[in-house]
Amino acid sequence: MILNIRALAVLAALSLTVVAGCAAPTEEVSESEETQDLVSTSAYFETFQGQDGKFYFHLMAGNGQNVLRSQSYTRLASAQNGVSSVLDNGNDKRNFEVNQALNGDWYFNMIAANGQVIGSSELYSTKSNAERGARTVRALVRLLRAPLATKAAPTHQAFEIFKGEDGQVYFRLRSANGEIMLSSEGYVAKSGAENGVASVKANGADAASYEIEEAWDGGWAVRLVAANGEVIARTETYSTKSNAQRAVDHLAEILAGRVSTISL
Repeated sequence: MILNIRALAVLAALSLTVVAGCAAPTEEVSESEETQDLVSTSAYFETFQGQDGKFYFHLMAGNGQNVLRSQSYTRLASAQNGVSSVLDNGNDKRNFEVNQALNGDWYFNMIAANGQVIGSSELYSTKSNAERGARTVRALVRLLRAPLATKAAPTHQAFEIFKGEDGQVYFRLRSANGEIMLSSEGYVAKSGAENGVASVKANGADAASYEIEEAWDGGWAVRLVAANGEVIARTETYSTKSNAQRAVDHLAEILAGRVSTISL
């Protein structure tokens, strides 16, 4: 649900009142930041088991946009504990690091008090977009309530088209295990996202159309590239190059068949 500015300001004030007595000092957030970066309070966490057999969680904005992906866990219960760590640490600006990847893109990490990375963002083309993504996570955490139940990620194998928190239209490709395999850049209209889906279908069945690159030390990303060199979509970042290669093989397998499209 899209909130007007007055309703959003009230909700934000209530959230800050709840956490003020027990949380670490947090950043001062202007009303403009809240209203720019948050248009929905119905955010949620979803969990899934990756192709590597390990468990992960996503923080999803109310419109379905994935704004944070966890590190890997060997057990589902551990991933659910990671969700609690996001709620404990995600309200403090000091727990976020914005860094530049080796390929020139930008990303942010959420860091626990012991220095451990709790979750990371997707890769952004500019530093300002990465900073905006980090603000969105903090704004969502302020409006979430603990304890918060997580839910299993959708298990349909399909393209999902949705409008992002920034008002642009995106698509992503989900695997049957719920993992988000590919994500697009933003489009100004739904028709642009639909054309992007068509381009993925036309190019994605060929494993040679993917480029694997080191995003940062220990992190690997994959790009789907058209014949003209245009980047069509990107994967999330994987902890090992072998996981990134596994994703390429799985994507080529998925896109060799028929994949439906869902509008969220």
